[in-house]
Amino acid sequence: MKNPIKRILDPSIESLSLTFFLLYIHLTDMHTRADWLLPYLLASAAGLGAMAYMRWRGLILNRLFVGITLYFCSGLAGLLSGWDWLNDHYGELGAVAMLGWILLAGLIASWASPHGFLGVRSAGYFSIRGGSFLLLFAGVLATAAAASFIGNKLFGEWLPFIFLFSMRSLLLQLDKKLLSAPATAA
Repeated sequence: MKNPIKRILDPSIESLSLTFFLLYIHLTDMHTRADWLLPYLLASAAGLGAMAYMRWRGLILNRLFVGITLYFCSGLAGLLSGWDWLNDHYGELGAVAMLGWILLAGLIASWASPHGFLGVRSAGYFSIRGGSFLLLFAGVLATAAAASFIGNKLFGEWLPFIFLFSMRSLLLQLDKKLLSAPATAA
């Protein structure tokens, strides 16, 4: 029987960075540059800590959360180095900036990781590269939607992320179900 702590922690730890960030920025007044340091610091630390935990456990990292962590780390680097232009640009782009980092992580994982962007140990119904390209295509659609609706919370932020995470889950489930489905006699 799997340890109950690990059963809860393993599937949810990667989402803590985004959770901390969103809770912080929605519960506090974020009007000055200095206000952004703590949420970026917390989110970066939580994301990097989650990645270290996942690697230590031998689990495949969710590439969507890798991109989100890269976004937080770059925002933190911008604040610490005084690159106000970077965080101003992130503020203008909204969700598009985070989705851009997810796409970058996806491109790198698609070509450089044996598990691809989808993050599977072996090819199932889709080849690893095929699953990666399908998820990249979903990422491009989500980013295009977010760019088309900048400033709109529902269509420019929430729905693109819901779509992208849902597509990843759908592709993983489709890959598992079709792989484990019994072959029918012809």
